[in-house]
Amino acid sequence: MIKVMASGVFDIIHLGHIHYLKESKTFGDFLIVVVASDYTAQKHGKNLIFNERERVQMVQELKPVDQATIGHSDDNIFRTVEEIKPDIITLGYDQKFDDKYIEEKCRKMGLNTKVKRTGAFNGITNSSSKIREKILENF
Repeated sequence: MIKVMASGVFDIIHLGHIHYLKESKTFGDFLIVVVASDYTAQKHGKNLIFNERERVQMVQELKPVDQATIGHSDDNIFRTVEEIKPDIITLGYDQKFDDKYIEEKCRKMGLNTKVKRTGAFNGITNSSSKIREKILENF
């Protein structure tokens, strides 16, 4: 069984998220989605609408998702990776992570994890920030 790990904040779920998760699922047999904790999301400047428990419940209900979990509040993604032991970590086309660095850190933990990027989604609703802006424009 090939275990795939995807991650994100998932505050306002939109078609870009669905695209990312559907494509992530094609890389393996079992998709685990790590939802950023409230602490981590806020530390990275996110003004959340939904708390971590609500966000993980919403993600768990999505068709491609086999399991959803909340990431650790210490903002250490490798602690979560070590627990999940994924064969593949997927990153969205716009996620600002160094693929090689992640693979190297995984190898140092004794994991042979590969990093794969998903393709871009070119729809109108491809970012929560744009959705917020559109809502504010209309009200």
